[in-house]
Amino acid sequence: MGLRRSTPPRASSAGVHRPSCLLFLAFLTIITCKARAQSPPDAPPAYTLHVYTDLIELPTLVLGRNDHPVRSLNPKNINIRLDGGSPFHPSGIRLEGDDPILLAILIDTQGKQSPLLTAFQNGFPAWITSSFRPQDRVSLYAMNCALFRTAYDQPPNAALLETALNSVIGSAQSDGKKGDVACQDQSGLRDYLDLIIERSYPMPGRRVVLILSDGMDDKGLLVWTDLISDAALYSVTTFGINVPDAQLFPWGGSFNDLSQRSGGLNMTTTPERVSHTLAQFIDFLRQRYILQFPMPAPINNNVHEALVTIDRSTKLIRPSQITVPITHPSTQAGPVNVPVEDRPANPNQP
Repeated sequence: MGLRRSTPPRASSAGVHRPSCLLFLAFLTIITCKARAQSPPDAPPAYTLHVYTDLIELPTLVLGRNDHPVRSLNPKNINIRLDGGSPFHPSGIRLEGDDPILLAILIDTQGKQSPLLTAFQNGFPAWITSSFRPQDRVSLYAMNCALFRTAYDQPPNAALLETALNSVIGSAQSDGKKGDVACQDQSGLRDYLDLIIERSYPMPGRRVVLILSDGMDDKGLLVWTDLISDAALYSVTTFGINVPDAQLFPWGGSFNDLSQRSGGLNMTTTPERVSHTLAQFIDFLRQRYILQFPMPAPINNNVHEALVTIDRSTKLIRPSQITVPITHPSTQAGPVNVPVEDRPANPNQP
């Protein structure tokens, strides 16, 4: 399926700040039980349970020497600052492990990295089989003059996804034969990446976009700072895989900023090491720390800055970005609403 847009997709900015900071997701939580009226005399009482979540989870990539995931951390050594406030420790930490991964893969067929693309296709079925879990989901995109998609939110079935991968790459490569004149008015890599980031949002799971590209992008309207803001707005972490090339450096700097601000990495590789790099990419996700802490009060705005540090550490720390949805006034009243008790501003206090 070809996806074409004369102008890049943009999320409405009404009432929403577009920050270059880390955002987090919060929901109000109260649990209450109420006996159901008119129960039969001899029947045990029935209860209605209302559950609202107030535990914030912040996925954070922590890498040590030689970019290896750090396997052991003490919550007392981890410091979180919200909006420049006093530092506090997470109430708990865990590894991401088998949390569902929602992965969108964008393949740029315009570049000159054909050996990398061939190696990716050859190693793709084994990667899907060995690195993914039944609860994970995969979407496949490829671009040239236009953006094509053959799989959307699909389970990790290696045979089906291999067919979809070959089809989407073939469609994009055929589209590229139109020539530069036919392609000059089309959107570019950044525009299509922004569209994929936006389309990932409705799906549950840890949202990640993997980009295979040499970074040549001279078309479209968006700039990299737009993508940084949207990665935060839609809670998406971005990773890149590419071959080191002098042409990549100007683009790579901008992409490195996008990856860093969204909690990911730009990973260079060679065709011979593509399978290793793909497995390492998934391992980075599985080994991320989920930092947990209760929602602080008061929390009135939908955009908040979070800073994560580790005591006496030179480790690479990259928290992902999550948003706080604005609650509609209609949810503040009604028979199922449970009033929220006053809570201390310091999340460390009970």
